[in-house]
Amino acid sequence: MFLNAEQIYNLLVEKRITESQEKINFSFLDVSVDIKEKSAIGDLFQEWFAKWLESNQIEYRTPSNTQEFPDFLLDPQSNYKNLLEIKTFDSNRSANFDIANFEAYCYSITTKAYRLDADYLVFAYTLIEGNFRIKDVWLKKIWEITGNSERYPVKCQTKKDVIYNIRPISWDSSRAKFKSFNSRLEFVKALHQTLMQYPKTQTLYKNWLDKVAENYLFYTEQSL
Repeated sequence: MFLNAEQIYNLLVEKRITESQEKINFSFLDVSVDIKEKSAIGDLFQEWFAKWLESNQIEYRTPSNTQEFPDFLLDPQSNYKNLLEIKTFDSNRSANFDIANFEAYCYSITTKAYRLDADYLVFAYTLIEGNFRIKDVWLKKIWEITGNSERYPVKCQTKKDVIYNIRPISWDSSRAKFKSFNSRLEFVKALHQTLMQYPKTQTLYKNWLDKVAENYLFYTEQSL
């Protein structure tokens, strides 16, 4: 059966995902070990989520290249509607996952602006002595988990003045200095401002905002 992201989120809440606790275990050659390393959680949880969808008879597809966007295509007949990304982070720390590669994402939405409407299921977890628990779960749009930073209009991961990835802000904290964007348009404008401030992209992306707006109108028949 087809369920959209909101219906899937509601089903997770209904099944009390935040009230369950299990051990993550790996068995091989008669040796079993409880997983205590957090670096593997994102990939492991995404594999579990796919099986959970199947166990609940929820239709989904995945890109032929698992590194491509999005993680899940929920609509059986469309490659640009009902796109779902899965993100996880340690609830004892602020959200620090990569949302997307900055330049690749900015380039992609000039021809695939429908990606702006993708849904993000974000899970905050705890992993203590092998005991895994989902502490909280949110369903968000990209502009609801991103915001400004001290350096750029969109918070990004930078190393030696090179921008790598778009990073989330602490959208769930009332004490956070930077708040999330209020709309899709505000997010896109902040991306453009970042492109114009970043020396590597200043020249190439001058007409970028117009291209994104035109492409979004083409796919959705709506303005940004």
